[in-house]
Amino acid sequence: MTDEAALLAFAVKWRHWNGGPDEDIFVTFGISPEDYFHRLRRLLTKHRWNRLEPQVLTDLVRICDDRLSTIDIRSGDRARPRRMSSEHPLSKLSA
Repeated sequence: MTDEAALLAFAVKWRHWNGGPDEDIFVTFGISPEDYFHRLRRLLTKHRWNRLEPQVLTDLVRICDDRLSTIDIRSGDRARPRRMSSEHPLSKLSA
């Protein structure tokens, strides 16, 4: 499974529960929820993912936007992606 496919599979699996727990995101991907939802949001706008059912795509984009707005509110300013360790298997994903 590619890194992008892993991000998408996790998102689809957890879409009914608002994207999944922060702890599971970190343990699974080695990145913060903030980074995960930024990357997932970018991934969902790529042309090849338009094969998803329209409602699933809409749900996932909404979840990303909701979770990122929550992170922005908690941090007090605009969320910025952080770099993960180059040793993590998903570090090759574009930030």
